[in-house]
This record gives sequence, C-alpha cells and structure tokens, in this order.
Amino acid sequence: MIYRIVFIVLTASLGGCSTPKSQGELVVEESILAHGGLNNYTNLQDFRYEKTSYTLNAQEVINDTLVQQFEIPRLGTTILITEDSLRITLQNENIQTSKELNSDQQNYKSIVEGANFVFFQPFKLKDKGAQIEYLGLKSPGFSEEPLEQIRVTYPNSSDIWYFFFDHETKYVLANAVDHNRKVSLILNDSLQWHKNLLVHSRRRSFLSNSNFELIRLQASYKYKMLSVE
Repeated sequence: MIYRIVFIVLTASLGGCSTPKSQGELVVEESILAHGGLNNYTNLQDFRYEKTSYTLNAQEVINDTLVQQFEIPRLGTTILITEDSLRITLQNENIQTSKELNSDQQNYKSIVEGANFVFFQPFKLKDKGAQIEYLGLKSPGFSEEPLEQIRVTYPNSSDIWYFFFDHETKYVLANAVDHNRKVSLILNDSLQWHKNLLVHSRRRSFLSNSNFELIRLQASYKYKMLSVE
C-alpha cells in the first residue's frame, strides 16, 4: 500500500514538471512553419546571399554603402566575405580568418552572430536562452492593422527585442530592439523564398520610440540570393 501511494505521488510530481507552451512560443512556432518550417532550417545546406547596407545621415541621405556576402555550407558554419575579399569563418564558437588581422577577432564573431540572428528570423527565436513574452494582438505605432507582438530578452543582456507578426499569415513583419532606451525598428518591406525558406528581401531601419512610431529612416538593406559555385 505504501509503495502504491509513493508511486502515485511520484507520478503526479513528474506530471507537474511539464509546463504548457506559452502563447508567445506558440506564435513563434506558427511563424517558423509559415517561413518554411524548422526542418528546412536545421537541414540548411549551401545557402548563400549578398547583403547591401545603405546608411543614411540625419537628412536621410545615403552616406555609406557596405556590401557583404554570407555563405552557410551547413547550419552552424557561416562564412562572411568582405568587400576586400577577407573570409571570416565562424564554426560553432570558433572564428577563423583568411589572413592575420590587427583588430580583435571577437569583433568579427559578433558581426557574424548578429547577422545570423537578424537574417534567420523567426528561427533564431528557438535558440537557447530566449525568454518570450506574448504582448497580445494590437496596433503598434507604425501599423494601422493589429499585429501579434512578443517581447524577447536574453540572459546577460539588457537589450529588449520585440517582434511583430501578421495575424493571418504569421510572417515576421518587423522587429525592434531597445538598446539603452534607444529604440531601432526594422520593417520587413518584402520577403523572398530561397532553399525552401522565406527570408528577407528588402528592409528599412528607423529610429523609433517606445510606442514604435517611426521618427527617422536610419538605414536600408537589400538581400540578393546567390547560387553556390
């Protein structure tokens, strides 16, 4: 009898350990499915694209252009090719460069990791450590239509990220980051399919406020999908 009671208590305790997925996590999973599915992302191979960044001054005039190429032979390995043909390879946590550099290699590691985080949304929201809070279906300052919104934070970082999803298609329409009370908001103006994934085509970055109203255009980005030679 005692053993039976212990068994029942233990079974109930183990059953209580599993927590249901939050509404925010469910929105992310629906968006991942809409963008091609987790299986296509985790089995990514020979993915290559060119990113052109246009930085604007306070008068919204282009004052700098940067062209970068990214190659992902497999998930976990990213090669950044700069305009001067420098090849920077990030494989898991290890960084290698095609020539010796005077600058800190960790800076390039941050650049590549940041590029992957931005480009592969919403898939990167499944990364370990992401704390997701569902904010509801409401109209942010930049949109008259209500959008599903989540708030995302990470351990050891004070940055606060926000993601905005189309209520019907579940596509990621925009994201914002609050960095030391300065808010940058990026609109995904157009998307494109490549290697069975729905990814960026054109984006614009704005200085914003806490209500996500657009204040000033800061930069724009163009993504061109490339074939692997």
